[in-house]
Amino acid sequence: MTTKKLAACAVMTALLLVLQLVLGYVSGVELVTVFLLCFCYTFGITCGMITATAFSLLRCLIWGFAPNVIVLYLVYYNLFALLFGFLGFHKKPLWLCPLLLSVLIAVSAYFASAGVPVSIVYQSRVSVMLWILYAVMSLILALYVGLIISGKGQKSQETAAVTALAAFCTVMFTLLDDVITPLMLGYSFSAAVIYFYNGFIAMLPQTLCAAISVFLLFHPLKTLLLKATV
Repeated sequence: MTTKKLAACAVMTALLLVLQLVLGYVSGVELVTVFLLCFCYTFGITCGMITATAFSLLRCLIWGFAPNVIVLYLVYYNLFALLFGFLGFHKKPLWLCPLLLSVLIAVSAYFASAGVPVSIVYQSRVSVMLWILYAVMSLILALYVGLIISGKGQKSQETAAVTALAAFCTVMFTLLDDVITPLMLGYSFSAAVIYFYNGFIAMLPQTLCAAISVFLLFHPLKTLLLKATV
């Protein structure tokens, strides 16, 4: 860990805070995922986890110290940094995508067709969201497999792979929140179910935003950050 890398961590932390502050009031839109992903991918696990931890703690100075949110951010973003820092170091993110996306596709298709035990107020909305999630993940998986089969270059395959994983991680963020918040705040089972489905409805636009922003910005940002490592 050099002074230059520590400075890069500080600059990226500040940038993430600004991005969340500016876009925090726009529902479903966020760029923290793509910027932190590219930073972890190019600077590695250590820098990524330092930045993730600093961001998770310093954001409390803006939005307040909610214990469940602090735990959620510390757990999720450090795992996020670990994943993409590892993939950036080994340069082989491809094998993870079919497995993770296939699981998510199968689960969303099952619950969309079988139905979920929720209030009539939520049933149709949740079913539609599940089918949309199924369609989005299937499209990303088809794009990824198509690029592999067509023999496109490493650049295209790499972009498809990290896009798929970013979308998957965004879904996991919401699901992790649906576990941590009810447990820490002592929700009853019925309250936890309501919290889960409210969060699920808000998850879809965030997943779409993460997928689109990573697909469009991954290589330009990675190229820019690689120059900073020289």
